[in-house]
Amino acid sequence: MTHHQSSVLSDAVPAKFRTILADPPWDILQKGRRGAEMHYPLMSLEKIKAMPVGEMAEDNAHLWLWVTNATLWEGYNVAESWGFTVRSPLTWIKFRLGLGVYLRNSTEHLLFATRGKAPVNFRSQPTWIAGPVQEHSRKPEEQYALIERISPGPYLELFARRRPPSNRPWYVWGNEIDADIIVPGYPVPSDRLNRR
Repeated sequence: MTHHQSSVLSDAVPAKFRTILADPPWDILQKGRRGAEMHYPLMSLEKIKAMPVGEMAEDNAHLWLWVTNATLWEGYNVAESWGFTVRSPLTWIKFRLGLGVYLRNSTEHLLFATRGKAPVNFRSQPTWIAGPVQEHSRKPEEQYALIERISPGPYLELFARRRPPSNRPWYVWGNEIDADIIVPGYPVPSDRLNRR
């Protein structure tokens, strides 16, 4: 294992994944406004881009990458640095008026990207979903069923905060959950790993 590769914590966990979902803790300053750092540690764009996500994915794979309106451009750059090409944004309509400097943010986006030969299983998904807004940064549960309908497993969720509500082969990595893999240089709290 090189310092760039991830390693699994159990023989049951695949070495590579066909579909990866990521919700990075973007450290993007917007006109002096911050708020996310009150809820979780943020990560610089350079650190996010340097993650070995491409090495965790199979040659033919899908990536689903969450971005805000303020990080939309950066999301395309991150997907490319991980070895994926963005094919379409999928917009989460929140039906709640949010904050914003120019326009009030009521949406977030899930960038769908591919690499290699990675066709979709379902071609009738529109480019939007509606889902309830819950606690800060929590994405709609509907994302898992949507991803499973379109993309093949096994699945890896990066920056996970809870186990996906699914009986499909989902694996997780994040600092708020018992992780299934280790990403060198991107530690999760050691007390979580010691409990395994």
